[in-house]
Amino acid sequence: MARFSVTVPSDLPASEAWRRLLDLDAHTAVIPLTTVTGDALAARDLVDGSRFVARTALGPVGFDDVMVVESIEAPAATTAGRARIRKEGKVVRGDIDLLVTPTASGSTVEWSQRIGVRGVPALLDPVVAKVAGAAYGSTIRRLLARG
Repeated sequence: MARFSVTVPSDLPASEAWRRLLDLDAHTAVIPLTTVTGDALAARDLVDGSRFVARTALGPVGFDDVMVVESIEAPAATTAGRARIRKEGKVVRGDIDLLVTPTASGSTVEWSQRIGVRGVPALLDPVVAKVAGAAYGSTIRRLLARG
């Protein structure tokens, strides 16, 4: 599986960065051709075991990125928030570790991910990591910028 990490400093307090990053409706708004559905779509509603699906499609052609929250703990004034999300779809597999840490000037977001794409050989992991890292970095910045 390909591995990548993205670190993004933010002027937002950790609690607000957390809320924006885990607002799954916002993911639908900022990720092209993707719609996120699930029982819980707001950071405050996500709990261990929450399941959601990011459906990426162009017309009838697409795939479901099925995800399960393995663990989640929101940040507090002086402690980091952490979430671990497992991807268990037929096309995309892997896991995400999200860490949002309070800082003197706001917060720092660290998004680390292992990603495997069905049909893509391990030889291409460096390419997958580079492309996915760039895409996720852009998405994280757009999510943080939303009000």
